[in-house]
Amino acid sequence: MQLLSLAVRPIACALALAAAAPPAGAQPAPASPAPLAATVPNWWGGLPAGDARIARDSLRNGLTVWIGSVAEDGYLRQIAIQPWNYDWGGDTFYGASYSRRLLRVWTDFAVDFELGAGYRSGQTNSPEAWYAFYLRYDGFPWRDRLYTSFGLSTGINWLNTLPEVETGTPQYPEPHTSRFLHYFSPEIAVGLPHRPQDELVLRYAHRSGMFGLFNGVWEGSNVLQLGYRRRF
Repeated sequence: MQLLSLAVRPIACALALAAAAPPAGAQPAPASPAPLAATVPNWWGGLPAGDARIARDSLRNGLTVWIGSVAEDGYLRQIAIQPWNYDWGGDTFYGASYSRRLLRVWTDFAVDFELGAGYRSGQTNSPEAWYAFYLRYDGFPWRDRLYTSFGLSTGINWLNTLPEVETGTPQYPEPHTSRFLHYFSPEIAVGLPHRPQDELVLRYAHRSGMFGLFNGVWEGSNVLQLGYRRRF
């Protein structure tokens, strides 16, 4: 009996292994995709697992093309409240910018860096360039249906040829001017949650002397811009 048991044991083991093995030609079941992990540094918290904004953050770079219209006169606070009451179209702005997501702060804020250049065509006919840091909020309650972010910037803008709204007229010239001014540009960006690479952007670009901090300049110029941003 002991010899019979020793002879049968290897056969039983082989049958058990054969029963456990998948049938010939069968494909293993696909593994469930792992959730995206945060790819940008987080300060004081971050996005929860499964948040659709993680996919957008993972596309840290962005290229944006711009077209816009320059207001010939008016203060930022006045134009922002009643833009239809001002003269637009003295110059048309064409531009492009590169942006990079630097970090996420708490859950609903992000910090970006941007470098851009453009050209004002029409009356001014001048190249323009800027760099800026943006603080963006994207925690709106409808973000799962329409991704929306609102951003504010601080930076420096350079304009080679100054428009009349900054220099004044020959009869009433402005006493202080500067090619380099502060760049403050509120922006709204929207996109579909399942297409994190695409965004439409509306920007109100404002260059000014920050109440005289830049060479005593108080006047500035304003551009209403529409852009398409491709994240990658």
